[in-house]
Amino acid sequence: MKVQDLGYRWGSCGKGHQLYFHWKTILLPRHIAEYVIVHELVHLHEPHHTPAFWRRLERAMPDYEQRKGWLARHGIEVEGV
Repeated sequence: MKVQDLGYRWGSCGKGHQLYFHWKTILLPRHIAEYVIVHELVHLHEPHHTPAFWRRLERAMPDYEQRKGWLARHGIEVEGV
């Protein structure tokens, strides 16, 4: 896992199952940061945003859609993101 500036992205899952998180993730409300982390962890099993990815994410985090929506609406407000 690496923490760095990812520009407009909150997280990424790279080759070799390397996880990257934007350093500003720590500024998000806890339940939203958890969404970002779980989202990237699911990519370890499902590399693309296929229906299988979203089903697996929903099993791990049943309210992911609300968290994802919050991030889409309010993420830009987090300390200059």
